[in-house]
Amino acid sequence: MPDLTYDPPFPTGPLAGYVQTIRMTDAGKQIGYARWYVTDDGTTGVAQLLEITIAPPHRRAGHGQRLLQAAIEQIRQFFRARKLPLRRIWMNVNQKDQVNGRAMMTHAGFHHMGTVSSILKDQDALIYVLSLD
Repeated sequence: MPDLTYDPPFPTGPLAGYVQTIRMTDAGKQIGYARWYVTDDGTTGVAQLLEITIAPPHRRAGHGQRLLQAAIEQIRQFFRARKLPLRRIWMNVNQKDQVNGRAMMTHAGFHHMGTVSSILKDQDALIYVLSLD
């Protein structure tokens, strides 16, 4: 089973934002990663999944789902460590390019909450949200 590493570790002091990358490796070779972000000190209770990427030869083997679950758990731990409520996790998913990603997000409990048609060329940006309150 591939290994996960978390970089950087959770900060202990005040924040003005925080990004963590979760890398998935197999036999020392990176096969995927996830990145998430908190825009402030966490008091809003909102985190953004910036990306989840799996290298093409390793797709459709459950690695994306594992990375998504690892990112959600890291986000929960981040908010617990700061004794703050986690309210929402959201992610932008491309309408045409990321059909499998949309299915994965829905399977994980995320819901399509909005569409932005003026950002991407030739496709819509879909906003998926996981509500936790």
